[in-house]
Formats: sequence, C-alpha cells, structure tokens
Amino acid sequence: MNEPLDVLAIMAHPDDAELLCGGSLAKSAAAGQRVGIVDLTAGEMGSQGTPELRAREAEAAARILGLAVRRSAGLPDSRLENNEGTRTAVVALLRELRPRIVVTHWKVGRHRDHRIASELVRDACFLSALRKLDAPGDPFRPLKLVYATAFREDADPPSFVVDVTAHMDAKLRAVEAYVSQFDGKT
Repeated sequence: MNEPLDVLAIMAHPDDAELLCGGSLAKSAAAGQRVGIVDLTAGEMGSQGTPELRAREAEAAARILGLAVRRSAGLPDSRLENNEGTRTAVVALLRELRPRIVVTHWKVGRHRDHRIASELVRDACFLSALRKLDAPGDPFRPLKLVYATAFREDADPPSFVVDVTAHMDAKLRAVEAYVSQFDGKT
C-alpha cells in the first residue's frame, strides 16, 4: 500500500482543483505534504479539447503543483450521479489513498456536476469507514472534509481562507497548463 495522502482534492473535472484550490495544494506540497487530485470525470463533454488532451494537461498541472497522485475516476461528465455505483468508486479511492483531508466543491452552484460531486464526496467520506460496506479496501474515514469555493459560486462567506500568496505563480501555471480550456481566453 502507498503512503497515505495528507490532502486530496476530489473534483468533478480536470482543472476544477487547480481553479478552486490549486494554490492551497501547491502550498501543501511545497511544505512536504503528500497531495493528490481525483478528477471524477475526464471532462469529455467540455466544449474545448478531448479527454486525451485534457488528461495530458492534467498531468502537466500535477507536475507543476507537486502532486504525489493524480487519478481519474472515469465517471461520466455532465451525467454525474450520486448513486451506489459512484459512491462505491469514490469509497474505493478513499480507502486506497487514505487522505487525512479531502477538499471538494462547494455544496451549491451553477454547474450540476459540481453540486453532485460535493454530495457524492460527502457521502463517500462517511461510507468509506463502514466495515460492512461492500467496497474494495479496508475501512477508512478522512479526518476532515473541506468545501472549496470561488467568487462565482453561490456560497456563504468562507469559515477560513488559506494565504497562497507565495504559491500563486504555481497555481496560475497549473491553470495555464489547460491550454485547451484557457488559451486565448481572457
């Protein structure tokens, strides 16, 4: 078994973690913590790029952020659901990666997949500790679940803010790795 992660961002699409908490992830990695991202989907329904291109962009962003792990859960983009199958898939990843802290999307917002991802991750974090749950891996529950937000989300004021000033360059370079999504767009 691999060494457990300190921080794991579980987000709906490639580039969501970079946009919502990329600075915090870079800061944690720079401090020597084991950091990872799970993209629930490959972003295949996006207007720009292909799943293969977005996977290469995600790997480039992972190197920039200093991630120990980057995975895709392979769930369907724009059709994300919180059901037994998707919960089992996320539980299996949690049990394998064993993160102390999980970061996911804010609970509400304009993007359907983001709202569903938030609910799915919350439920999977609870279920992953159940010994009788029929899912791969040994029972495990993260210490803390954190919801990330951006100014465009319909969120309450945050309960805490991480100063990522020293890591903004890494965050911006990681976002810029998604050339298919952001090149030439201002």
